[in-house]
Amino acid sequence: MIVAYEGSAYHGWQRQAVGIDTVQLRIELAGTKVMGHRVILHGAGRTDAGVHASGQVANFHTPNFAIPLKGMRRAINSRLPNDIAIVSAADVNDGFQASRSAIGKTYRYRIWRAPIRPVMQAGQVWHYWRPLDAEPMIQAAARIVGTHDFRGFTTSAETRLNTTRTIFRCEVADMGSELLVTVQGDGFLYNMVRNIVGTLTEIGRGRWKPNHIDKIIATRDRDIAGPTAPPDGLSLVCVHYKNEGMKV
Repeated sequence: MIVAYEGSAYHGWQRQAVGIDTVQLRIELAGTKVMGHRVILHGAGRTDAGVHASGQVANFHTPNFAIPLKGMRRAINSRLPNDIAIVSAADVNDGFQASRSAIGKTYRYRIWRAPIRPVMQAGQVWHYWRPLDAEPMIQAAARIVGTHDFRGFTTSAETRLNTTRTIFRCEVADMGSELLVTVQGDGFLYNMVRNIVGTLTEIGRGRWKPNHIDKIIATRDRDIAGPTAPPDGLSLVCVHYKNEGMKV
């Protein structure tokens, strides 16, 4: 299933302790009612509290083949809150697992650079009221592309020993009041995209030059990178699989 959600009201994607509201929990509860057995979802990524998605992917196993896919999707959607939707559903082979089968992901971050807060887009963008120069951010983003050790762009909560990842695309698009940061890679560390965005904004406001990115990568030092950008502007746009490559 491809899943879209506005994450402001949830404590992230992943099911947590009893009483904590998450996107996974909501879909599992709705799916269980529809399918007639307990539904356990396997998601492609664990988005944090407040992070959104237009292309999250999740799968579950079922012995119930009596419900057509279209009807199943409609029935689950009818039991979901208005800020979560199953966009599409398809049968997959038994070896498919949303996370392990993925070859990459694309994230997009929205920055609103204007003095007045964007009231109609509250919760969807990071309101950055100070001036930001897009050109050095564009130059800095290009330096992130490639295979690097991204330890300097994660947090102390990251427990994985291997912090090397390949970034295929890191671009900043100047849309006037809004800047769009698109990052596509074969995998991401904890808070990696938000830390990249926070570093790019420090470069955009003139604190560092674009080549400061090289120093962060070389030293693997989180202390010399920028702050963690808030979750509001981040969205999981697409999860990529072998049969469709790495296109957005």
